[in-house]
Amino acid sequence: MASARKNRTAIGALGACGPEGGRDAHRLDALINLHAREIQLFLYKLCGDHHDAEELAQDVFVKAFRRLESLREPAAARRWLYAIAVNHFNDWLKPQRRRFLRAQSSLESRDVAAAISEKPVKETLARELSDTLMSCVQDLPNRQRVVLLMYSAKGFGYAEIGEALGITADAVKMSLFYAREKLRGQIEKLVD
Repeated sequence: MASARKNRTAIGALGACGPEGGRDAHRLDALINLHAREIQLFLYKLCGDHHDAEELAQDVFVKAFRRLESLREPAAARRWLYAIAVNHFNDWLKPQRRRFLRAQSSLESRDVAAAISEKPVKETLARELSDTLMSCVQDLPNRQRVVLLMYSAKGFGYAEIGEALGITADAVKMSLFYAREKLRGQIEKLVD
């Protein structure tokens, strides 16, 4: 109940402030309070590294601050931030191609940690399954991975994803279909 009230207050702050400097800072604070954790988690699922996700999320909010005047509808702030996050991630990924290197090093370090820890077998198996699934998601083509995460993990609808990515709702449906098919194939290979 208190969380819903806090969200309404923050959304109200987004709409109530104009484009002046101090008010922009207030609007940015409201965006950060509402969405920072969610955006960082989304970016982590895209890049597979906590440190990179934290840096990417900070960059997203800097870009959001610079583009704050383009946020016309306060209720669409979440979708607007996801569009900035996806575009920023794509820009970050292109020159470095960090995705494979980070995912591999992250999985290797977790394997070592699991081997030397004395945690129960169930926890180790659950972590291993989670890592394997995350690795399968990481191996999807970028658009399919983004669409899958926005739809399944974040609850966006087809039209919202399409608007955020600049594609049609039908293209979103097709990307989601192909992502699920590729994941199903990868999981079937693992089970066999």
